[in-house]
Amino acid sequence: MPTYGMGEAIREMRGRLGYTQEELAYGICTPGTLSKIENGKEIASKKVFEALCGRMPGLHHISISVDTRKEMQRSKLCKQILKYLELRKMPEAKKAIERYGRLKDEKSPFCRQFEWYTRAIYQAILKEREEEVLPKLKCALTMTMPGYEERFKTQKKTVILTYDEIYILSNMGIAYAKQHEMETAFQILYYLKGYMENQELDLVDSAKICPMILGNLAWLLEKQGRYAEAVKQCDYGIKSCCFSGRYTVLPDLLCIKARCLTASENQRMAEKSVRQAKAILDITEEYRGYGSFEEFYKAIEPIFVTF
Repeated sequence: MPTYGMGEAIREMRGRLGYTQEELAYGICTPGTLSKIENGKEIASKKVFEALCGRMPGLHHISISVDTRKEMQRSKLCKQILKYLELRKMPEAKKAIERYGRLKDEKSPFCRQFEWYTRAIYQAILKEREEEVLPKLKCALTMTMPGYEERFKTQKKTVILTYDEIYILSNMGIAYAKQHEMETAFQILYYLKGYMENQELDLVDSAKICPMILGNLAWLLEKQGRYAEAVKQCDYGIKSCCFSGRYTVLPDLLCIKARCLTASENQRMAEKSVRQAKAILDITEEYRGYGSFEEFYKAIEPIFVTF
């Protein structure tokens, strides 16, 4: 393992990726603070360092041992919350989110952002007060990306996303679709797809998130009856899952593909996809909060989160 200083590692990786200090620091800290960190005049907090890592894959091999007991508890809770939401263990998710709310650092935009967007996802999954979901997601995004709408429109400025920001945008796409604003939903998810393809992202995390984005894009296409396009996106996602050995989203992709093949009257291939999806879920007997595979298959739900 290389023995970099924190600032040296950040400066080297930023230069390798071609980001300016302003582009990398946006929404995380000021460019002046980043300059001090890079020059060893200031030490980044754990949350700032993690946010910078999220925008600069390649820094994951460097660790900093500044975890307080609360930070370790929060980190553990973050993983638990995402896992519970993914498996739709909603009572457990609710308790974990409430505990996180009590432990969060009120001064940290990253802590507040995580709580806001996971609460929004919780509501979206349960279909509770769905009119609140999109405003909460937008509010969460502005905590680290103030003026994000203008920034996305301005081609001169590079937009670099953390993984939390990718989750938020993906769920904003879902929320817009549920409000029948399909054009905006497609814009967001196609943007994320292009972002994942064009950025030099960490393979492990990319393999976790990219199939989720492709699955949600396929879900949108299925809703509009664009079955051939949906199958194509599913196939991209299935290949990504198989390449990386991460199969969390694979049942979702296979079910969307099966429904689209059925609608296209390709019953033989549809049945094959159904068998594959059922076999994967039957191994763990985790049907994402549904009582059976059949209920999961018929739900036609998007992928809100993946762990």
